[in-house]
Amino acid sequence: MDQYFENYLAYIAGIRNLSPRTVSSYQNDLALFDAYLSGESPLEANTADIRLFLADLGKKNYEPSSINRTLAAVRGFYRYLIRFGLRKDNPASGIRNLKVPQKLPRFLFAEDAQKFCASPSGGNLSGEDAGNPASEESHKKAKKPSLWPARDTALLMLLYSTGCRVSELAGLKMEDMGASGTSAIVTGKGNKDRKVFFSKPAQAALAGYLPERKALLDTMQENTAGKKALFISRRGNPLSVRGIQFIVAHYSENSNELRHLSPHALRHSFATTMINRGADIRIVQELLGHASISTTQKYTHVTQEQLKELYHQTHPHG
Repeated sequence: MDQYFENYLAYIAGIRNLSPRTVSSYQNDLALFDAYLSGESPLEANTADIRLFLADLGKKNYEPSSINRTLAAVRGFYRYLIRFGLRKDNPASGIRNLKVPQKLPRFLFAEDAQKFCASPSGGNLSGEDAGNPASEESHKKAKKPSLWPARDTALLMLLYSTGCRVSELAGLKMEDMGASGTSAIVTGKGNKDRKVFFSKPAQAALAGYLPERKALLDTMQENTAGKKALFISRRGNPLSVRGIQFIVAHYSENSNELRHLSPHALRHSFATTMINRGADIRIVQELLGHASISTTQKYTHVTQEQLKELYHQTHPHG
């Protein structure tokens, strides 16, 4: 990769302190641009070059959202060059983003989210089969066993009641917990800290999990890896992002309606529940850790569209 790109990546990692995942994403996008330039210096590239590069990505069937993300990386790179006097203009600044079809994020209504979060401890089934004895009996026969009920209930409850990203929950440490057990400080994107709050069911679930966590760690005194982490595996190691994703997938497989549910769906569920119940959108923005209000505003649209879709599916006159 061209040295100017390498220097920029070092800058956003070391000076701007962006997360490793974000830096890796920028690196992948700029590698595409570097390959397209075929040895030409990015200092010499112009707007036409960038337009042709983006058109080439389109021909290779890149999604509009991926092309827009790559364009954002290129814009940021040239802003960096301008800032340090390596270039006078930004050839990407006048190029508009592609229109991206809006996809409704998957989420659960409050009642279904609560049932799902309680499922590791034997909570009710969610979705259309709830209340149907025959369906419930067939589900029980095929139902995957719980992994660690107390831990998993607390984990799902916290995902839903805080709106945390899965990476934020994976990084949560015991020292981040408030003394009252009703809140915590999480570190989000850009290493920004924010306070999140636990619902009463989440507090109760934590109260059930923490003694079991302590008892497990007491039997593994030589293993100190999980001492600080709030959520740990049966081996006493901190749960990773993939570990949490596996746990959510494990329980979602118990319901046909919830198959392939992701941890992020519980974050979406938190946001739509808050907005449905009248929370100010700027409060929701703060709780989610969104830098821009426009990112949070999609949930008002999502809720309206999802309710409309639900109406047409279920109402006899729909």
